[in-house]
Amino acid sequence: MLITAKLAAPLVLAAFGLVAYSQAQAARIEPAGSEFTAKGPISFAKSIINADCTIEVSGKVSPDGAFASVEKVGFSGGFKCGQVEATHLPWKLVAKDETRGAMSGIQVTVNAPLVGGDCGPTTAEGSWNNSSGKLQASQVALDGGCTIKTVSIQMPPTFRVVP
Repeated sequence: MLITAKLAAPLVLAAFGLVAYSQAQAARIEPAGSEFTAKGPISFAKSIINADCTIEVSGKVSPDGAFASVEKVGFSGGFKCGQVEATHLPWKLVAKDETRGAMSGIQVTVNAPLVGGDCGPTTAEGSWNNSSGKLQASQVALDGGCTIKTVSIQMPPTFRVVP
């Protein structure tokens, strides 16, 4: 099917309208402008390395609540966890609605001989629960052969997503 010039312009304008509408409908993170620290379990794999660790993140919610900037990430829980280093910071967390979100820019370096290397940057889609305050994701494939098997970050009680 050929699209004529008369039909193409309205289609392009409609597409831009849908993008603008979906962006306007995005949820906000509260409290806007606030700093946060959160942590939780993460299960991570690269090649033959499997590690069950604790991830701790800290950052700041943007002044308008449109996103949260994750400026510091640390991994603890043993020797393998100490070999994972977050890079490409800050990572950006955006709430798509009251139950879903995405964190972009996720990148880590695994400092292990022969099987280590860089993974990411990748965007991870996940779920959010205002009642429990947990940000969760599973089976997130990162470029470079890494997988976040599961992650469940307990955010502070004041951290909320609103329409």
